[in-house]
Amino acid sequence: MLQRAPTGIPWDMIPAPNATAAEQQAEQLNICWRATNDVDRTCNQPLRATLDVEEEIGPDYRITVHANAATLLASRWPVIQIIGGQWSPASSFPPVWTPIPASAIRARTQLIGTFGTSAPGAAGAGPSEIEISRAYLPSFGGRDTLRLQVAYLNGWPHAGITDAVAAGALSVPVDDVTGMAGASVFLYDDASTEVVQVASVAAANPVNWPPDAAVPVSVPTGPGTLTLLAPTQFEHTAGVVISALPQDISLATINLAAAQVLDAGASSLQMGSLAGSQVTTSGGASSLRAQAQLTLRDYARII
Repeated sequence: MLQRAPTGIPWDMIPAPNATAAEQQAEQLNICWRATNDVDRTCNQPLRATLDVEEEIGPDYRITVHANAATLLASRWPVIQIIGGQWSPASSFPPVWTPIPASAIRARTQLIGTFGTSAPGAAGAGPSEIEISRAYLPSFGGRDTLRLQVAYLNGWPHAGITDAVAAGALSVPVDDVTGMAGASVFLYDDASTEVVQVASVAAANPVNWPPDAAVPVSVPTGPGTLTLLAPTQFEHTAGVVISALPQDISLATINLAAAQVLDAGASSLQMGSLAGSQVTTSGGASSLRAQAQLTLRDYARII
């Protein structure tokens, strides 16, 4: 995706003229990692789907109590799936946990997904508050008397294919299945780009949460296999990106990657056949970085 984006960057000159293909790929990967970290820092959270286990003491500004439910203001959003929860008296050292079933926990607002699926859209909006039924919580004796732990998935599913996929395939091996179940995702592969919907996922090493529970919840995350609702139209090679990330986030990441190269002094033009009067530049690295930050502010975590 990075090399094919219209940045004008001479990627075959990175990290240096006459570098081998392996050296070029290694440094381009470093650039991508740095750009991704820049996105996460700008947004105060990772945007790709992750499993989050959040622990807070309340009631306070993050845990508020209402007539029928307590509300946790999650540190990461959009919340796309609730795994479960548990509580302990705040005075207990170590905590003495009492489980809360997932059926007693819900996002306070509904996720409006892409094409009606479980993947969040590109509107920069989504659930950030989690409600827990009071029926599964003790009576509150005042501020900071309860320790609450909730596990949930947040963000946009995003992964890479780990092995070649034939046209007509219903199974796709990927490096991260987190949040993929029920999502509509793009397979970004040049002229063979297509949209697929994921019916179910299987993780190679699912996470058991809580890890010390008698009957923990098995959470599919990390490498595994996607099962699609309909077969792929085209064949795809290993390394192809499969993602529900909004395309403006991808563009912002590409701009941040290109800005790194321009900061290092590379020319953003490969137009040797044009006369000097026909070649112009505008903004450079600072302009690309400003565009990216303007896009990403809609996806930033505020609290």
